[in-house]
Amino acid sequence: MKQKLTNNLSSNLSLRILSIFLASCLWVFVINTDDPITTRTFTNMEVKIIHTEVLDSLNQTYQITEGEKITFSIKGKKTIVDKLKKSDFTVTADLSELSSVNAVPIKIQAKKYADEIEIIYGNEKTLKLEIEDLQQAQVPVVAETTGEPKSGYTVGKKTTNPNLVNIKGPVSIVKRIKQVKVLVAVDGISKDMVTKVRPVCYDSDGIEVDQSRISMDVNTIKVKIAVWKSKKLPLSIETTGEPADGYTVGTIDYEPKYIYVTGEARDLSDLSEINLPAIDIDGKKSTVEESINLDSITLPEGISLAQQEKEIMVKVNIDKLSEKDLTISAKDIQILNNSHQYKVEFVDSAIQIHMTGLTSSLKQATLDNLKPRIDIGELEPGEHNVSVILEEISNVKISGDRTIKIIVEEENSQTEED
Repeated sequence: MKQKLTNNLSSNLSLRILSIFLASCLWVFVINTDDPITTRTFTNMEVKIIHTEVLDSLNQTYQITEGEKITFSIKGKKTIVDKLKKSDFTVTADLSELSSVNAVPIKIQAKKYADEIEIIYGNEKTLKLEIEDLQQAQVPVVAETTGEPKSGYTVGKKTTNPNLVNIKGPVSIVKRIKQVKVLVAVDGISKDMVTKVRPVCYDSDGIEVDQSRISMDVNTIKVKIAVWKSKKLPLSIETTGEPADGYTVGTIDYEPKYIYVTGEARDLSDLSEINLPAIDIDGKKSTVEESINLDSITLPEGISLAQQEKEIMVKVNIDKLSEKDLTISAKDIQILNNSHQYKVEFVDSAIQIHMTGLTSSLKQATLDNLKPRIDIGELEPGEHNVSVILEEISNVKISGDRTIKIIVEEENSQTEED
């Protein structure tokens, strides 16, 4: 009897333990089914850099080369993970922990539920930096204009305030900056203007420099543009001396061909052109090129240049001469001013002329272009030696005896003798 009772007690204890175990498993199953463990990934999280004063004290700056944005995951109960968003996390890199290889550990912290989730780092665990010394420099400010003022006006003096700006930034950037420009649109204006313009940095090649990592002591530059009454005048240029024998002056090219001057209206009205200093070509056998500075030109009193361009580039082409002989027959010579209706007889059948000049110009020296003719308006009947008149051909020199002998008779003189 006693043995039977002992066996019953042992059997009941085993059942109770089994029941407790099964109940625990069921509870875990229910819990995991209703609120399972899940994982969620956050991407493109920007790393905030803290304690930058560490580099400031060393007069240094940094540029991020790797790790500016990271990806990480969190693991926890679904009810908690689903509630969290990017703003619930801080991602920082503390510059006070900067290593000798310029790397900083990235730390991710949850603002809430920190004890109920696990943060799983991705591949980006450190922020890599490029460290560089800071430099300061003073750079001149240059004002430039775009567009054109109203007709009859031109841009005059351009002033900036300040005319120097202080720049601070990485040595590699600051040393590239050679000029700070402010661009002002002047389309259609006819009076002085004052405006404020954002300064832009440029290197020695005129290429804009990225300003994202530099600072200036001003954000805008005050610019004053003077607008002057102006007049556009053509330039005139001559040569002095003669080229070497067998050579001649060809075309004279120069740019610009016009300049703008400014002054009072009564002074401007008297001007029609601006004479440039003569170019010496004496004894030259090849092209002569010179640069004329407009500051060397003497302008009338009260007149000044109204443009910033000060150089005139001049090119005098010296060409080797070609030669050409031409026979002009009497039948090709036109008779002018024969108001008395005289009978004109050519004793000489032709004249011979010799021409020297540019090959291209000699091609134009034809009978049609030379238009040979004689003028008998002042002649009486009789025998005369008259000069044949020829049209001038540009860059062609004509030599030779142009005289031709003619007999002038009254129309009825022969009939009366008979």
